[in-house]
Amino acid sequence: MRKAEQTVNSGLKEPQRLVALSDGLFATVLTLLVLDLRIPDALVDQGGNIETFIKWIGPHLFSYLLTFFVAAVYWLAHHRDFDHVTGYDRTLLSYNLLFLLFVGLFPFSTAAIGLVGFDQTIYPFYWALYCANIILAGVLLTLTWLYAFTHGLVDADVTRLQSQHTVARHLLTPAVFLVSVVAEYLFPRAFLGPYALLLIPLVQTIVDRRYERAGPGFNEARRGWNEFFWRAGTILIWLLIIGLAVWASAL
Repeated sequence: MRKAEQTVNSGLKEPQRLVALSDGLFATVLTLLVLDLRIPDALVDQGGNIETFIKWIGPHLFSYLLTFFVAAVYWLAHHRDFDHVTGYDRTLLSYNLLFLLFVGLFPFSTAAIGLVGFDQTIYPFYWALYCANIILAGVLLTLTWLYAFTHGLVDADVTRLQSQHTVARHLLTPAVFLVSVVAEYLFPRAFLGPYALLLIPLVQTIVDRRYERAGPGFNEARRGWNEFFWRAGTILIWLLIIGLAVWASAL
């Protein structure tokens, strides 16, 4: 059935323009993120006091690194998806634009959690706002892939198991962020929201193991010590983020 659908849709335009638009927006978002790290005038007026600078930069640097990493994860996932997308229609364009809508909000939600710092009285609300942004982007990316797969807009040799693996990887990050919101509201003084994000590499490994039969191109979990060390390097960024959270919250 899906091969027949792909034959019917063979006249659809290739998705280069769609990918180019997506890449351009991601580039803009990643550029805007760093603008929140500018030195505030109030700090300059105080003569650049080191202690004041550290207290200010901690939450901002934490939110910047976290959002940069999440945006990079979504960008990589988007590219993996569109390596297999062979065409598009108006509905797929709409889903992709909705995904980009929430990606475009990353600088706003990032600035929000950086501005409030680690004030336990209001941090849970702003953390929930930030996580809602991340979750909605992940859900829309998932729907974009599901629409393309179910409407014959991907390579004919993409199996249902491979599609399920892609969906599981897409929903992994939103699910962990949802857990982090619950943890933050249950234990606001412990700031468990950021700590919960350590679950992402663990859950990703479990998902990849679960779908080992999905086939090449969809399962990036390779065996061997060399691959283990290479993958461990990607986890270091999460350890850095959590370390910054601990450091900033202790000030």
